[in-house]
Amino acid sequence: MRINEFKLEEYFAIHEFNVKHLLCASDCETFTVGELLSLDESSFEDLKNLRLGYTESLGDPILRYEISKLYEKINPEEIIVFSGAEEGIFIFMNIFLNKKDHLIVQYPAYQSLFEIANSLESNVTNWLMSDNGEWKLDLEFLESNIKKETKCIVINFPHNPTGYLPSQETYMELLNIAKKYDVFIFSDEVYRFLEYDEKFRLPAMCDLYEKGIKQ
Repeated sequence: MRINEFKLEEYFAIHEFNVKHLLCASDCETFTVGELLSLDESSFEDLKNLRLGYTESLGDPILRYEISKLYEKINPEEIIVFSGAEEGIFIFMNIFLNKKDHLIVQYPAYQSLFEIANSLESNVTNWLMSDNGEWKLDLEFLESNIKKETKCIVINFPHNPTGYLPSQETYMELLNIAKKYDVFIFSDEVYRFLEYDEKFRLPAMCDLYEKGIKQ
């Protein structure tokens, strides 16, 4: 496998830690370790007793249990812990896709969401978001581009880099299209829980669809 240059990460490698002010990162302001430990009175003692050895390959059972609380229908046994989004995307694409499989990717997108598939010689259709229409998705385009080789639709809400969040109605229409053609949905929900208003938060795709994979 030969993957094209990851331009965003190369940019960050040069500039991220060499400037006074960083205005282009997509992550939130982080906690210090002290701030994090202050959220639970017993956490400091728990940290002191933590052994820094290998854990189970799918992730520590306690962590997987806590993650499962974010969902309504997902059990800890259905969760795999990765060291970051990049690793999860890479492993999913390599296990899931075969050569010449077709997938439709919401675009623009985090480069791994389409580049890994390209490196596997899968057939990728970019589902373009128009800046003339508040970045809204064209569901007619989606349905018209599904074919018998289509294996997966890749979505990202809230969207990086536009921040676009569809309505509940649009989200369910998208889901119904996937169900109609029996294709998987890979849902990048890295920014879920960061909505400006909680009432606009979308349900996790893995809670709605048995062929929904959430990361």
